[in-house]
Order: sequence, then structure tokens, then C-alpha cells
Amino acid sequence: MRLVLCDGNRILCEALAAILEARGHQVAAITTTPADGVGAVAAHGPDVVLLDLRRGDSAGGLAAARTIRQCYPGTAVLVLSSLTERAACSAARRAGAGGFLGKDQSVDRIVTALEVIATGGAVFDPAGPGHARPAGGRRPAFPPCALTPREKEVLRRIVAGQSTVQMADEMKITTSTLRTYVKNVLTKTGSHSRLQAAALAARQDLTGDATGQDVAGTPQLA
Repeated sequence: MRLVLCDGNRILCEALAAILEARGHQVAAITTTPADGVGAVAAHGPDVVLLDLRRGDSAGGLAAARTIRQCYPGTAVLVLSSLTERAACSAARRAGAGGFLGKDQSVDRIVTALEVIATGGAVFDPAGPGHARPAGGRRPAFPPCALTPREKEVLRRIVAGQSTVQMADEMKITTSTLRTYVKNVLTKTGSHSRLQAAALAARQDLTGDATGQDVAGTPQLA
């Protein structure tokens, strides 16, 4: 499947691209603004575009979805959003999106949605009309205090896209110890993958200031 990814968080976007390519899909372009996303669709003619819908700039994402469906009908739109309100899901549907998923969905769920949408189907997150959410329309927030300082540091490094080896080296611990920390982070956040944990961390600010320093990394999820 040929894809274009458009998300304001380039690190997460590149991490998702690496996973999708490892599963046999082709990522033709990665963009960070709705306008660039539309341009990439025009240039590459993908089967599906994954489009970010962010709080404070949802109009730009919705306009891009509408333009893509009107001008490039061969490209389906999957909105991958940190917004969970029913109104956002309904707006994406009206704009012509074939699907709407929260960013805290597992990678398997995202891949399945892509396959369904590429063949003309529709996949909408339960936040959509007719489905119940907990009070307030949001998934329950994960309490940051449940993570230890060391686990918060690991989560920050996951968000930065660091590999297992890079994290272990910089934290001066063995890879087996690092994997234990990662497992604890995934368990405590209820995440199925590092990508899902990173998306959850970005949305709920779970990492705090574990080290007091910026974490540099590359988009690897090994």
C-alpha cells in the first residue's frame, strides 16, 4: 500500500513510517502541515493519507481532508487524532474521511484500518456518533505519578524515537534492564506498543522532567 503521512509531530510520524514500511507498505512522503500533506498527495497519488487532526488547528486538517477527497478521489483519508470528542469524529466523516482513530490506538489497529479504508471500507473510532465514552468524552487520563523517575526517562526516550541499544547505552544499563523498564512503561500506560505509549505521553504529558535535559534520538522502535 502506498501512503502519505501528515502529522505535526515529525518524530512520531517517522516512527510510524518505519513500522509501516517494515510491514510491507510504502511511505511515499512524510509531511508536517495540512498544506504539505495535500501537496504530497498530488505529487505521489497514494492509496491512503494518514492525516493529523490537532486541537487548535482542526480546521486546517479538515480542510485538507475535504480537498483531498474532492480533488484526488483515488486517495482515501484516515484521520489519526489526539482529539477524542464525538464532534471531531463527525466532522472528519463529513469532510470525507474514510476513518477516524485516536492516536492511542495500537499499531495493529492502525494497520487494519488502513487495509479496510484502502479497499473502500470505513473505520471510525468508538468516539464517533452512537458510541459511548466515559464521562466527558475522553479516555481516562493515566496518572503520571504511577511511573517511577527512571520509567519517565525511558518514556521520554521512547517519545524521542531512540532505539533500545541507544537508550541502554546513554542510560548506562544493560539492554535486558532497559527492556524491563520498557515493559513496565507499556504495562502501566496500558499501551500495546512504544508508538502508542509515545502518543499517549504526548497527549497527557506523562513524562515530566525526568532528567532535566533534552533527549536526542532517531525514529527507531527496535
